[in-house]
Amino acid sequence: MCSIICKKWLSQNGNKSLSWVKYVRYLSDKRKFYEEARICHSDGGFEINLDNRKLRTPIGKVVKVPNEGLAHAVSVEWNQQTDVIKSQLMPLTALCYEAMDSSCNRNSDVLAASVLKFLHTDTVLFHMEEPADLGQLQKEKWSKLVDWFSQRHSVNIKNTTGFGKPSISPNTIPILTNYLKSFNMWSLVGIEKMVNTMKSVIVSLSLIDRHVTVEEAVSLSRLEQEFQISEWGNVEWYHDVELSETRMKVAACALFVQLCSEESSIRYLNRATKLS
Repeated sequence: MCSIICKKWLSQNGNKSLSWVKYVRYLSDKRKFYEEARICHSDGGFEINLDNRKLRTPIGKVVKVPNEGLAHAVSVEWNQQTDVIKSQLMPLTALCYEAMDSSCNRNSDVLAASVLKFLHTDTVLFHMEEPADLGQLQKEKWSKLVDWFSQRHSVNIKNTTGFGKPSISPNTIPILTNYLKSFNMWSLVGIEKMVNTMKSVIVSLSLIDRHVTVEEAVSLSRLEQEFQISEWGNVEWYHDVELSETRMKVAACALFVQLCSEESSIRYLNRATKLS
């Protein structure tokens, strides 16, 4: 059933990588076709089986994840589905699909460049002069983070106001490129998706370094929007859903990077061992 769905999508869209949005729109609301998702070891990695079917990307590749922890996390997403597959509730699966596709046509240099292209338009580097309350809030929240980030990476980054360009020292891109290339390919895919979600390299890398929490990172990236909400009110059916969705995506990216950046395994204890 899964392969039929994928082949139908390919006949309509061609053999190319899927963005998160396209994947979610395509696979959402498909009937569940399996009873249970399980993991198995395979050639130094781990695969996810949906009953007797191997989990595959929408272009037909068998999904093989680097460690057991991530494999279990993905299998949990599939086991939480009920009668209908809600792929918007499976962000780790979408990231695995993206990582599998990216491994064929992009290397670490390309992924690092894709992340750093956001730096010159980073959300936290553009402060507003009006209204004055918003400008003061940005100074209090963003400037402290930018100063910490500059010290952390031994670079010099200064924000701008209005339509000017932020000040970024010449050594910033090379230093951050080398930093990003210290991550493996799968982790870089998670970082790229996080930066795309929050439109901020500085906030994303601060979250990766655990200088801020997921909630704090999302709040920093939405500072102007949250200020407008405080002034004009909240649209529950839109703003609340958007906030929850952003937090889910950012949290998934952070977990994905963490799981892909470490060796992990899960050991099961039998009853006799527990009693002893």
